[in-house]
This record gives sequence, structure tokens and C-alpha cells, in this order.
Amino acid sequence: MSEGEYYNIEKILDRRKIGGKFEYKIKWEGYPMSQSTWEPMKNLETAKELVEEYNLTHPITNSQKTVKSESKKKDDTFINKKRKEENEEKSQQNYQDEKGHEDELKISKMITNSTANENHNEKTYIIDDSLKSVFTVKQQNQKLVAVVEKLNEEGNVEKVYIPTEELRRTNPWILLNFYESKIKFT
Repeated sequence: MSEGEYYNIEKILDRRKIGGKFEYKIKWEGYPMSQSTWEPMKNLETAKELVEEYNLTHPITNSQKTVKSESKKKDDTFINKKRKEENEEKSQQNYQDEKGHEDELKISKMITNSTANENHNEKTYIIDDSLKSVFTVKQQNQKLVAVVEKLNEEGNVEKVYIPTEELRRTNPWILLNFYESKIKFT
């Protein structure tokens, strides 16, 4: 049944459970029995009353088993493969999160040092041409910290954490470009 086309249901013939969800065998009005189809509940939204009536006259028993067709088994294999890939990605993300936690500790020390130096006016700031752009801004210890893309000595881009107060003094144009990119006009 293509999108936008509707067919009248003559009768619900049967019910089965596949993958924990029920499907109903539908005899379509004006079509032979051989063209009856199994339909999931989501395709029967306009026939809820018919489905409820069928369910009342045909109670679900414990003997009804979940049926898995060959295509469903293939789908399950595909889903298991996808889940495995997702779990591997989550493991990688957890590793990065742990690394991020180490980075947060470094940020905390940077903020503390920056604040201590501000109070003593000892720190001088030099414009850093290796800083390219702000990736995002986070809150850390009640302060804002920018995640900045920076070219390292090998010429590769890496992400470093810099308190926004420091960026405002050293490379304000990077911070300004980031915030301007977030402005949306209506």
C-alpha cells in the first residue's frame, strides 16, 4: 500500500506476534483471499475499532508464540551488528570522556592560575597565531572555557581548553567570530 492510498478492510483473519509486536492478517475488500497481507498495528491506525473487536473475540493466549521469519532473522543479525558497532562507539566515547575529564582538571588548574595571576597582575598575554577558531564553549568551575582548535608544532589541528577571559585578552577576534556565528536573525 503506497503512501496516501487507503483500502477498506473486509475482515481481520488472524494475529501473530513478531519481535514483540502484533501483526494482523487482513482480508482486503474487493480482493481475493490470496492477496491478504500481514500488517503491523501502525498501518491499522484508521481501523483501531476493528482491531479492538478482533482482540475481544480472539483473546491472546500464552500458547501464541513469537514467529520469526527468515527476513526477521536477517534483520536481527543486522540489528545485532549495528548494536555491536554502537557499543564500540560508546566505548570510544567513554575513553574520550575520560580523557575529557583529565582535560577538565587541566582547565581547572588553568582557571585557578589565571585567576591568581589576574589578582596579582603578573601575567602578560601574547597573541597566539596558532589558535584558529572556537569549537564550543563550556562552563567549568563557574567560569566559561572555550574549546579552541589550534595548530600544533607538527601542523595538525588539536583542541585545547582556554578560559574565555584569557581569550578576550589575547585573541578576542576568535571569540567574537564564534559568538557571531551563533547569532540567528529572524
